[in-house]
Amino acid sequence: MVLVDIAPNLVAMTKYLSIFLTFYFSSAISADLLKLDCSRALNDDRGIAFSLLIGTTKGIQVLKKGRLQMDLKQTDTHYELGQYTDAQKEGFIPVLKVNKETLNIDFAKYMQLDDPLKCIKV
Repeated sequence: MVLVDIAPNLVAMTKYLSIFLTFYFSSAISADLLKLDCSRALNDDRGIAFSLLIGTTKGIQVLKKGRLQMDLKQTDTHYELGQYTDAQKEGFIPVLKVNKETLNIDFAKYMQLDDPLKCIKV
C-alpha cells in the first residue's frame, strides 16, 4: 500500500477552484454603463458638444475642457444628473435631464434649450 500526501494537491486544487469561481462570478456581475454623445442636431457640423457616461449611481459629463461628475437619480422617464442636497439623498438639484426613450436632453440648467439636445448611444 502506497501512502500519498494529498495536502499539496488539495492546496493546488483549492487555488485553481477559487480562481475559477472568481472569474466566473465576476463575469456574471456587470455594471451598467450608458455612453451618449450629444449635440444640437445629429448632423451638426460643429460635432459633438459633450459626452455623457451614465452609470448606476453617478454620471459624468465629458466636455472639451474637462469632466464633471454628478449624482444620478432615475425616474420612470428620465435620467437626472445633478447633486443631492443632503446626505439622506432626499433633496436633489437636477442639472441635466435625459429622456430614457428618446435619449434627448429635455432640460439643462445652465443652457438655454430652444430644442432638446440630441444624443446617440455609443
